[in-house]
Amino acid sequence: MMSLAVLRKVPKMNKPIYDIVIAGAGPAGLTAALYAGRSRLKTRILEKFNPGGQILLTETIENFPGIFQMKSVEWVGVMRKQLADLKEVEISEEASVKKIEAKDGLFKTIVVSQGGRHEEVVESKAVIIATGAQPKKMGIPGEDALTGRGVSYCATCDGPLYRDKEVVVVGGGDTAIEEALYLRKFAKKITVVHRREALRATAVLRERVLGDEKIVFQWDSVPLEVVGKMRVEGLRVRNVKNNQENTLSCDGVFVFIGFTPDTAFLRSTLDLSDAGYILTDENMMSSATGIFACGDCRLRPFSQVVTACGEGAIAAFAAAKFLENKI
Repeated sequence: MMSLAVLRKVPKMNKPIYDIVIAGAGPAGLTAALYAGRSRLKTRILEKFNPGGQILLTETIENFPGIFQMKSVEWVGVMRKQLADLKEVEISEEASVKKIEAKDGLFKTIVVSQGGRHEEVVESKAVIIATGAQPKKMGIPGEDALTGRGVSYCATCDGPLYRDKEVVVVGGGDTAIEEALYLRKFAKKITVVHRREALRATAVLRERVLGDEKIVFQWDSVPLEVVGKMRVEGLRVRNVKNNQENTLSCDGVFVFIGFTPDTAFLRSTLDLSDAGYILTDENMMSSATGIFACGDCRLRPFSQVVTACGEGAIAAFAAAKFLENKI
């Protein structure tokens, strides 16, 4: 008997040809769509989850010019309202890009949805890749087995589950410290494990976290194993200077050690860095003419909401010029 999960393709029925298809609806993709729509370009956004991307992993935006403090979900809501006001822009959620092909003068973006059961080919004259990045894993024993059982990559999502409990945060950059400060609302104790003897986070964040009575530090240490059977019970760590090992007793482990670009589907299509980031020129043009990239999936020295938005605007502007044969 044929399985009900067999891939179903959408029948070809006068499908529209878009000016621009945007893969990803994080800050970069949403901004690109805003600028494309305001240029009256027929645009379709394809987002495999929900609009917002990595910004939703942080509770509050407070370093965006002109915004003193704003909830991340509120920022995404405002962006969605702006796009809803543009009849040229469509958003498809739970639509994952599987492949991009160039054929007959058009780009054909193969999209799957409904858990992989539904396939569609979306045609466009240009493409903007804004697929972002996924949190890196520690790659240690116990991590995969206990993910969702105490191992987490999103404090905003899971922090409330750890009220009056002890947790460990792995990492020392901006994201790790922002999440540690968020977790202090719930946890009674947060131990930050960092492989160096000083934080990499910005000065403002360092000032907030150092000396906080709820937050302690395990300096010069790296994680070795997540301990626990059914749920997290601790994190075994090693000091990189003296090689001594110890186990930190905790109820949860929050991991913030960087990101991996979501570009695996492009390995045979575009030039990527060794780490998988898309290589572009100053116009955000990739190695394939007509395909642009912006945001966390693009190789750059600094990743913030403000830089993602700026790149999204440039990508949309450059794509419009490309469609006019001006670049």
